[in-house]
Amino acid sequence: MTRSFQRLGAAGLIALTLGLGFNGLAAAGNTDIAGVHYDATVKVEGQPLQLNGSGLSYKALQKVYTVGLYTKRKASKAEDVLRMDGPKQLKFVMLVPMRIDELGKLIARGIEANSPRDEFMRLIPSTVDMGRTFSKLRRMSPGDNVVIEYVPRRGTVFYVNGQPAGLPIGQQDFYNAILKVWLGKNPTSQDLKDALLDFKPAPLLDALE
Repeated sequence: MTRSFQRLGAAGLIALTLGLGFNGLAAAGNTDIAGVHYDATVKVEGQPLQLNGSGLSYKALQKVYTVGLYTKRKASKAEDVLRMDGPKQLKFVMLVPMRIDELGKLIARGIEANSPRDEFMRLIPSTVDMGRTFSKLRRMSPGDNVVIEYVPRRGTVFYVNGQPAGLPIGQQDFYNAILKVWLGKNPTSQDLKDALLDFKPAPLLDALE
């Protein structure tokens, strides 16, 4: 736990900052990963988004979850995704039983790891709000999904199995802070970052070399 969290003395932050140590493997170019299908396109607030990339996260040798990133247009650089306007979506599908607040802990730790100190301090209230939302939700089972969307003029919105979870978080830069957990300079996994930023299948002959 960081000293900044200790000084705040918020009990909710204690749980949020416990590390999970997930690792990821790339699955760029695939819409089907570990039995999970990601549609090539989805709609958020009526606007079509494309699957930018998708990947699989491991903890040790265990497959934990899959994740897909949807954006308005394809991008192979993190900074392009972060600068992109309009809606965005991250979709997680669980592969093992998991408490949803474990995902919140991973996000909180990743936000801190990828944010300058002053920026991180500004993000703490939104991070706490996210933790409160997740703390009210049940344990996840294999096949359950969590969707985190950015919706212009509303902010960051959470869904669990298609149902809204909590109120939108309106802080403008909070969604990008979440994206940086997987796309930032200190991502949960470099392989998973590469997978989310590259939805281009390798040519068949190259793959066989």
